[in-house]
Amino acid sequence: MDDRSVVWDAANRKHIDEDHPERGISSRDVDEVLRDPDRVEIYLPDRQAYEVVGRTAGRRWLVVIWIDQPEGRYPIHARDASKRIIRKVTTK
Repeated sequence: MDDRSVVWDAANRKHIDEDHPERGISSRDVDEVLRDPDRVEIYLPDRQAYEVVGRTAGRRWLVVIWIDQPEGRYPIHARDASKRIIRKVTTK
């Protein structure tokens, strides 16, 4: 698992915090998922990105997609994890 810093700029912060208010996901939530010691992280070669399934401090399951940058992990997408995904990562 990658534990480098999370990279925020105006573009990805706006996308996570403002572009999808119906999701109710904040950049803080994303930070928490990317620090979750029990998160599951896989590489998506077709997207050249990483998918992380983990929980926030409030125990909310999220899926976060991030891309690799020299400065660290750059989040580009976040959504609630489906029940199917949660079952998949918790039954291992």
